Amino acid sequence: MNKQQSSIYKHSMKLERRTASLYVQNTGCQQCPPGYGWGPGVRGHFLLHHILGGRGVYECRDRRYELGAGDTFLCYPGTAIHYYAGMEEPWEYIWVGFSGLDAAGYVEQTDFSLEEPVYRGRDSGEIRQRMEAVYQSYGTSVWQGLEMSARLYDLLAFLVRTAQRREESGVKTPDCAQLAAEYIISHYEEPITVEGLAAYASVSHSSLYRRFVKRFQISPKRFLLEYRIERACALLADTSCSIQEISNSVGFEDPFYFSRAFKEVKGMSPRQYAAKARNCVQEEKVQGDFD
Repeated sequence: MNKQQSSIYKHSMKLERRTASLYVQNTGCQQCPPGYGWGPGVRGHFLLHHILGGRGVYECRDRRYELGAGDTFLCYPGTAIHYYAGMEEPWEYIWVGFSGLDAAGYVEQTDFSLEEPVYRGRDSGEIRQRMEAVYQSYGTSVWQGLEMSARLYDLLAFLVRTAQRREESGVKTPDCAQLAAEYIISHYEEPITVEGLAAYASVSHSSLYRRFVKRFQISPKRFLLEYRIERACALLADTSCSIQEISNSVGFEDPFYFSRAFKEVKGMSPRQYAAKARNCVQEEKVQGDFD
């Protein structure tokens, strides 16, 4: 990766979906000036760094790691961290930030942990190659978003496949929050209650609420609402269905309540969203005719 590329910061917040299985939150690379760093602070997503050259320090959970070229470190969401470049030989690194419903579960299957969030030179070439593939595939078009997600899956698949530590049972049992989230995604168009989700996951209502908020930083009820609204957005943008048809399709029995909920989440009515989506499609088509 050349020096011109290393100064570029690429960000993909436009692609964020709280209800997606796995997605790239941001990606980039940087040649840091001496002492340059981030924190102390807390990130809201996983953030993987691979050091291309130079040296620096990563601090996490009262531990200090002096790192150099070939090392990789992972920042966990909700965990206080601080990292900064060395003064004499400041590091250059590439990073990939990611999140999603399955992100924590995948990370748990790797050798990264809160107790040991660092790979010291391990699989350096393979990790660098896969992280650069995510970085280089960045873009806002549909195919670029798909390719970037595919590269992220490939990166995590490599980290899971090469993990040296294994649970005695071999496979981890999904927790109640994951089970409830997966049920919502598969049955969002059906009547769903938090009590029903708790029964499905074999836990109490209060236990499910606590575990769900800890895992996804959102309540089960809000998660269900936002997922239904996201599905409604897709139908508004890609179909000519009526508001009532879309409301029924995503699990709302009352189209008036659907419209109120949609505006509360998206800041505009379903009709306004549909019109905006059609305008965007038309503008892209016109732009494509000029390209």
